[in-house]
Amino acid sequence: MDRASYPALLRADTERLLAAGEGRLDRPVPTCPRWSVERLLGHVGRVHRNAAAWLWTGGRTEIPPAPGGAAVLAWVRDGLEELTEAVQSADPHADEQTFAGPQPASFWVRRMAVETALHRIDAELATGEGTTPVDTALAVEGIDELFGVLLPFRALAGAGSAGSPSWSGKTMHLHATDPALAAGEGEWSITFDADEPSVVHTHAEGDVAVRGPASDLLLLLWNRASLDRFDVFGDAALLTRWRDEVTI
Repeated sequence: MDRASYPALLRADTERLLAAGEGRLDRPVPTCPRWSVERLLGHVGRVHRNAAAWLWTGGRTEIPPAPGGAAVLAWVRDGLEELTEAVQSADPHADEQTFAGPQPASFWVRRMAVETALHRIDAELATGEGTTPVDTALAVEGIDELFGVLLPFRALAGAGSAGSPSWSGKTMHLHATDPALAAGEGEWSITFDADEPSVVHTHAEGDVAVRGPASDLLLLLWNRASLDRFDVFGDAALLTRWRDEVTI
C-alpha cells in the first residue's frame, strides 16, 4: 500500500469505531472478554498515543489512563489527531523505532491502521448490528505483519504460541479470494518452526488450507471469525489449535 493510504483508513475506522461506541459504552465486547466498549475505546486512545510517542521520541512513554464515561469519545479523537501529527512529521524514508526493534518507514501508521480496524470490528460486534469488512489491501498487509513481525517478536520475547516446538514443521496455506488481488498477492504459504514462521506469497499445499476474503482471513487469524465462513481443506484441527494457543 502507498504510505498516504494508511492515514485515511486509520481515520475512517476510528470514526466508525466511535460511531459504534456512542451511546453503547456499557456494552460487553464479545471478542475482548471482560471488556466493555468504554474500555475498548480507552485502549484505542492509549495505543494511538503510544504510537505517536514512539514516532516523536523513539521509545516508550507513560500514557495516562483514559477518562471515564462519554468523555472517552473526545479523548479518542484527540489521540487520533496526535497520532496523525506524529505520522505527518516522521521521515517517510527513515526506519522507525518500535517494540520489535527498527522497522521500515510507515511501520507505526500501518500498525495503528490494522489495530484500529480490528477494534472497530470488536465494537461493531458489541452492537450486534453487523460489521463492515476491513479494507482488502489493509487486510493483506495485516496478515503480512502478523507473520512477518508480530509472531517472530513474540517468539523472540519467549511468548511461544505458533513459534513453539509443537508447531514445528506444520504448514498452512491461506488464499484470499478477493477478485481485485493480483495473482499470488493474496496467498500465503506458511511453514512454522521453533523460531519463527517462514512465509512465501505463492500457491502451495499445506497441512491445512483456508480460502476466503482477505478481511475474513485477517479476522480468523486474530480470532474474530468462525470457521464456517471459509472453505477449509486438510487438517482443520490446526485452526482450532490456532484459536486456542495463538493470542496476540
